[in-house]
Formats: sequence, C-alpha cells, structure tokens
Amino acid sequence: MRILITGSRGLVGYHLWKAAQDRPWKVFLTGRGESPDEKSSYQRADLTQPAEIIQLLSWAQPDVVIHSAAMTLVDSCQENPALCWQHNVTSTQLLLEALRNYRPQTHFIFVSTDFVYDGFPKERRPYIEGDYEAPLSVYGASKLAAEAWVKTYPGPWAIARTALVYGWAPTLPRDNILLRVLNQLREDRPISLFTDQVRTPTWAADVATGLLLLAEKKGQGLYHLAGPDIETPFTFGEKVARTWNLPLDKLQPLTAEDFQPIAPRPPYSPLSIEKARALGYAPHPTEAALALLRNQL
Repeated sequence: MRILITGSRGLVGYHLWKAAQDRPWKVFLTGRGESPDEKSSYQRADLTQPAEIIQLLSWAQPDVVIHSAAMTLVDSCQENPALCWQHNVTSTQLLLEALRNYRPQTHFIFVSTDFVYDGFPKERRPYIEGDYEAPLSVYGASKLAAEAWVKTYPGPWAIARTALVYGWAPTLPRDNILLRVLNQLREDRPISLFTDQVRTPTWAADVATGLLLLAEKKGQGLYHLAGPDIETPFTFGEKVARTWNLPLDKLQPLTAEDFQPIAPRPPYSPLSIEKARALGYAPHPTEAALALLRNQL
C-alpha cells in the first residue's frame, strides 16, 4: 500500500510518518517547507495550486491520502478568513478534484476538529458522530465546509475529528497546550488556563495511530479520534505539572468572563470515541501519555 501524508511537517503529520515506519507500506510525504527527514520520500507542494497537486499525485501514486495539512491557529483564522478558507477548504477541494480525475479509487482520509460543534449540546454528554454541527469560529466553519467537499468524493473516504492535540515533534512549527504549559512553568512564570472549556485532549501519536488504523481497515465515514479523558485546559495543566514535578501554584484559573479570545471556542466539546474503539482505536489516558512524553521532554 502506498500512502501520501500531507502536512508532514506538522505535529500529526510527523507522528503519522513515525508510526508508518513500522508498517509494510510505502510512505510519501508532502508539505510547504523542507523535508522533515533526509531519508524520507518527500516532495514539496502548495496544495492551493492544482498543477502542483497533479504533479504530487503522479509522483506518489497513492492508494491512501491522509490529509492533515491545515491552518489550525484558531485566532489567526478568525483574523484572516480568506487565507484560512484557502488553506483549509480550497486546498481540500482541489486535492479531491485531482483524485477524482486521476486516482478515483484512492482512500481519502481527512483530519477535522471538535470545533465543528458549538459546545451547547441538548444533552451534556460527549458528542457522537452524527450530532448537529454548528461551528462558532471561522476555523470550525472552514473544517466543516471541507468535510462537505469530502462527502462529495466518489471514492472511499473517511473524516476523523480530533480535539486539543498535544505532543512534541522535531519539525514542530508552533507550540501546543503541552509545550506552552511546560515552557511557562519551567521558567517559573504563571500561565492562565480555562476552567470552563471542556475537551478531550489527544496525544498526537494516538491520532496518528487511529488514522493509520482507518487506512489499514479501510474505514469509511465519520469517526472521532480523541483522547479517552474529559478535561478542561486547567485540569490538563495540573496533570502536566504533576508529571514533570513543576509548581502547581503557577497555574491560574481562567473563565470566559475573564477573557474573550479573538475566536469563540465551544464551551463543551468532548468527543465520544466508541465508534473508533470498535475499529480497534485505543488511545492513552492523559496521565499515561504524559508519562511517555516525559522521556522526550
């Protein structure tokens, strides 16, 4: 099997590449920057340019495309909606059109987000696949619009929604909640974390394993690939501090009344992973994932 991974320089993309090394597959990587590893099969490509997409598909000849490339900075998306739409929606549309024309049986797996939900469910329970979507932010709207394009693809497709992805990678272009908490506490500086945003934080390595599981099992349709624990950013920060033996008193509780970010966030968006579990998905609990990450950081 030949797998093409977009966004290979990002956190999920890096872990996809690492996890795929243990599989008997040919793995091809793409991104906008330099290759994440000199030994990898890598081709730079701008996915907003149709000619570059066609060249990329001709090179990789994929049986599976895992599309993890995206503009994911939520506030930047809110401030630059046209750029966000170009990178999250247009690129997905163009990639799907090229596959439809040149490799119509390719299994297309799209990485999405819990931000497609508004965080005001009728029942206070984790969202399940098929629940009503109503994004609050430009970022969430862009991912939902991209999902709509995926659903028009005539070949096999899967959409994998994840949430509050954390971890470390040597190619990482920006930080995430884990690295922000670690950096602040190690420098003995306070960090404010929301106590009224409820999520399911997800280790990037688990997302990658779940995505490769979808490829291996030829999973189709909508799946949630998130962590098993329901947390707030504040409780997550507490677990980080305890794992690295850092001071808890530098963690400061924050609520929506105290601070309004540029882009609105859903107040309650944990994801149910029961459908993915039935396929074999088995993510690490938060404390177990952090214990493993401690050896890297």
